[in-house]
Amino acid sequence: MSDIAVDYELLNDVAQKAGKLKEEVKQARESKQEYSVDEVGSRTAVAAIRKYYATWKGSFKRSEEKLEKLKNLYDGVAKKWADWDFDLANKAAKQSAQISSDLWKARDKEWNAWHEAVEKAKKEHPDLDPSLLPKEPEKPGERPHEWTTDDGHGNKTTTTYEYGPDGEPTKITTTMETRTGLKSTDTTNYHPDGTYDSKSTDVFGNVTNTTGTSSTTETTEHKTTTDDFTSKTKDTEGKESTTTGTTTSVTDQKTGHRDTKTTYTTVGPDEDGNEQTVKGTTHSSVDLNGHEVTTTIEVKEDGSGTKTVVTDGKTEEWTSDDAKGDTGWKPKKSDD
Repeated sequence: MSDIAVDYELLNDVAQKAGKLKEEVKQARESKQEYSVDEVGSRTAVAAIRKYYATWKGSFKRSEEKLEKLKNLYDGVAKKWADWDFDLANKAAKQSAQISSDLWKARDKEWNAWHEAVEKAKKEHPDLDPSLLPKEPEKPGERPHEWTTDDGHGNKTTTTYEYGPDGEPTKITTTMETRTGLKSTDTTNYHPDGTYDSKSTDVFGNVTNTTGTSSTTETTEHKTTTDDFTSKTKDTEGKESTTTGTTTSVTDQKTGHRDTKTTYTTVGPDEDGNEQTVKGTTHSSVDLNGHEVTTTIEVKEDGSGTKTVVTDGKTEEWTSDDAKGDTGWKPKKSDD
């Protein structure tokens, strides 16, 4: 299956223009159609105007309908791809911010340790030659609070951190916005007891509230984080779905390799509004060079489902009548 590249900004731009053109056609169709002789100068002109609108009124209406369908098509595709891209960007932004925060803590710890060691040496050896002391490490400065990526074309991702007295994050907010107005936000609050709550709004306007508990254990070899969560999503039509699951992430402290696995169950309406239960698993692996592969399998109640594999941002999709058994996969058709 070939790789897919979609310029969702272009699609969204076309969708907006199609919507604007539809309104212009609608205004033309609904504009004044009856004119007097005094207004246009002759009965012949009055009759011609009436005939024009009688002839083209149906065409105007059909044009509006086609433009509406075109707008909805491009709008839907643009938002679907943007939603997927924003999800990756949100995770990447948080990881980048976390790495920067951890780097600052390491530098701050190094700087403080140096001064403690120097003060101790001076007390124990009052006649110590200062030139024999190791070079002072660079002072880390103020703890970073905001990270922004901007492609120079009006597309920007911003992540902000708020910290508690212990230096641990208490609130993380990520906002993604494009030049054509596609926008997504995510805010997570962390509490001292290991619980957290978050609220996110995707490009469609769907709102998801999540609560969970996160715990971390560390050894010299591995860092393991376990996250139990419940998410409730309400779409723009008021339909609700609930997802419960567990994420376990294991990082090799020496190599930086990370394996993350999530198992989840979603209960809510399908595209036709019928209640359904979907069970899913997501496995993500990231090596030292940042090479990442994420595989997601979702299984419906009848055993059928989909498999999505994202390799360094490139996506492949399959469907199967036996997704539960992880067999019989076929490339997903474009009209699926």
